Amino acid sequence: MLYPISVPVPNSEDNLFGYINSRGIVVIPPSYAGCSHFSEGKAAVINRDGRSEFIDFSGAPAIPFIFGGLASFHEGLCQISGGYINHNGDWLIEPQFPIASPFSGGLAFASTNGEFFGFIDSKGKFVVRSAYSRCRSFSEGLAAVCVDEHWGYIDRAGELRIPSVFEKKRATGFSFGLAGVQKDGRCGFIDPKGSFVIEPKYEDVRPFVEGRACVQLNGRWGFVDTEGDEIVPCKFEEFSRFNGGMAPARIDGKAGFISEEGDWLIEPSFDRCYGFYCDLAVVRQGRTYSYVRRNGQIVWTSQPGARVQYPPPPVLI
Repeated sequence: MLYPISVPVPNSEDNLFGYINSRGIVVIPPSYAGCSHFSEGKAAVINRDGRSEFIDFSGAPAIPFIFGGLASFHEGLCQISGGYINHNGDWLIEPQFPIASPFSGGLAFASTNGEFFGFIDSKGKFVVRSAYSRCRSFSEGLAAVCVDEHWGYIDRAGELRIPSVFEKKRATGFSFGLAGVQKDGRCGFIDPKGSFVIEPKYEDVRPFVEGRACVQLNGRWGFVDTEGDEIVPCKFEEFSRFNGGMAPARIDGKAGFISEEGDWLIEPSFDRCYGFYCDLAVVRQGRTYSYVRRNGQIVWTSQPGARVQYPPPPVLI
């Protein structure tokens, strides 16, 4: 795996972007005006004219500079410039959507007018009509959809399986058989029948990952297991999802990484930490950011003022 880095351009607000390997060695020198993380063997990069192409792990062009913006491949398709391309750069779905999501489970939500959303298949055909103001990606056979400021869940045929009775702040995708929702101002977790398994008593929640979910109470974050037991009490200022048994957390103004039991695996000595992506994670200290291994070893550090390269968000949110 390769990881994006940035280098400030002298006497300019711009950065140049390239890539390091997991040992921190620069393998694609910073020469691009922008770049994305690698996904399915390719990464999008932007040249100084603002056009984007895709490169492979050697830095060689895989798809030429004919697109606009940055995007990533999911399930063999990449949503870019209003349509979807395959790994050859061919349009499988012609540009027509001002807003669209990556594919998840063979479906993606999309909008032709930027106001109402439905779900399309890999041919670009709407299989669930555009009737929703917001959507989440399908996971475990269900997708959260928003109508009249309330969330419910539909199946792949577009049938409403869980009524739209949940409030707008929170409706996550299903994972580990549970989805986070809000009811009467508080958040909890429901099962696929819409019944609360973990009662709504939290200010906010995040989806389950690796059997744990972030929950917020009294402005602080902790995590629970699928039974609703609080494995770690809500004491962190910031907390994010697990990856390989490690999660970034922040307490008393300093950030590090904790285990599933809440023990520090990498001591809180940074200003901010972000989740691991494969072998490395981004950490920030002052005006520099670094890549750190799971054993806490820093393998690369930016120059002061470089643009932080955040890990890509998951499709399931």
